[in-house]
Amino acid sequence: MGTPIGAASAEGSSAASVSSERGPGALDRGLAILDHLSRARSCTTAELAKELGLSRSTAYRLVERLREQGWLSLDPVSGHLRLGPTAMRLASAAVASNSLLDAATPALRKLVDLTQETVSLAVPNGLSMVFIHRERGPRPAAVTAELGAARPMHITSLGRAYLAALPELRLEETLVELVRSPDSPVSAATVSDLHAEVVRTRERGYAQDIREFDASSVCCGAAVHDHTGLPVAAISVAGVAERMEPAIATYGPVVARVCAELSAGLGYVPPAE
Repeated sequence: MGTPIGAASAEGSSAASVSSERGPGALDRGLAILDHLSRARSCTTAELAKELGLSRSTAYRLVERLREQGWLSLDPVSGHLRLGPTAMRLASAAVASNSLLDAATPALRKLVDLTQETVSLAVPNGLSMVFIHRERGPRPAAVTAELGAARPMHITSLGRAYLAALPELRLEETLVELVRSPDSPVSAATVSDLHAEVVRTRERGYAQDIREFDASSVCCGAAVHDHTGLPVAAISVAGVAERMEPAIATYGPVVARVCAELSAGLGYVPPAE
């Protein structure tokens, strides 16, 4: 005896529904949900549906499936969704497999190719930036510091780039530390000048040091962020002052763009504007 037409129709409709939900379209929507929450940090399912242009029923169905598999978690009090333990494990594995120096080396070499100048990577240590890697360009360079050498944060393009990338509260705390440190020339009378330079750096998109630390050199730099959203390093392009000074407005945006690409590779997601 054949299957009743109505049953066959219902069965086909059900199969089509499941196929639709589990096909590429459902995958794309699921990935869009995860991507949105990586930026927004938290939201309700209704907000998610509105932001991504989904019907509420589709949004709730996809969210439930992602929750079941640990990709999302739900705060029972606020009703807000967040990335779940499965997403966290994936993020941790990605971070562990992508060290700063390994990821930065191609970016440094790219900057050398683009500028022909010497490019350095430095990380913060207290109130200084410490050189951890350098790619020398083919042009004569004024950079002579060995790896491991420290440079003051307040007057170098590396340090200013790092300061400009800090969240406002952490920036204020660091400025206070600079004023209080007996090793820092920054005083209560001059800290406002440094803050103004940090503001200009943010507006400009890159930091600069025009013969300030070393009268023979000019540098421009930008910060590198990791998956936490915080700056973890900075990269500078440096050269002989007479050659670099006219080119700094050209090289500054280049180093900023390459640092943004490197930061994205480390999992950084810029805050929504």
